[in-house]
Amino acid sequence: MNERTFAAALIAALAGSLSSATWAATVVAPGESKDSVNKSLLVQAGTTVRDVETVNGSIDIEDRASAGEVETVNGSIDLGDGVSVLSIEAVNGNIDAGREAQVRDSVETVNGSIELKSGSAINGSVSTVNGSIDLQQTTVAKNVETVNGVLDLRATRIGGNVELVNGRVELVDASTVNGDVIVIKSKNSGWNWGYRPKPPVVVIGEGSEVRGKIRSENPETRLFVHESARIGEVEGVAAVRYTGSIPE
Repeated sequence: MNERTFAAALIAALAGSLSSATWAATVVAPGESKDSVNKSLLVQAGTTVRDVETVNGSIDIEDRASAGEVETVNGSIDLGDGVSVLSIEAVNGNIDAGREAQVRDSVETVNGSIELKSGSAINGSVSTVNGSIDLQQTTVAKNVETVNGVLDLRATRIGGNVELVNGRVELVDASTVNGDVIVIKSKNSGWNWGYRPKPPVVVIGEGSEVRGKIRSENPETRLFVHESARIGEVEGVAAVRYTGSIPE
């Protein structure tokens, strides 16, 4: 076998190996729980399972399936359309849910972003530490929280508070917060070695409403409120009214 033929064969073998690895997820049997260490887990479309947990692996729950607790340490969690689960929790990984996801408790990750698409309903809170949260036409019964990230809330209803430390909140497309919007003061000791984080930004967009207070513990916070938005009392920051496009 010449070098060119050998190289082509090697590439094909590697591609086949990667393809096999992609589909190597363990299928969770209907009605059962599954707890793994080094395997990704798959809940097939339309099936009902109990708890689904892994340490080093991702979890994929296909359309119209249902499960109990869904947890991973190092891996992502992907939900299809119409999925129903008790709770979702990750440590190092993103959480991505399709349309009309139903979560009876909370959605949480530490190092990762969260995206919930239209028609989703969360009976608890949605939170991350290092990552963004993107909610589209979603209802959240309790709080939405991040420490370092962007909160992009579009046509969304929040029953509790919206909280962040560093980053940006955009409440747009006639979204509503029943509680407060709070910018929490950073607990950083000041040893940033010359790095200075950008000021937090809060945007209350066209037709949106904050029924509680807008409160900032960081004096550098910038607050922009559309002329058609409705807000309650403002503390610790000056509101700047705007028209037209969202300020940068």
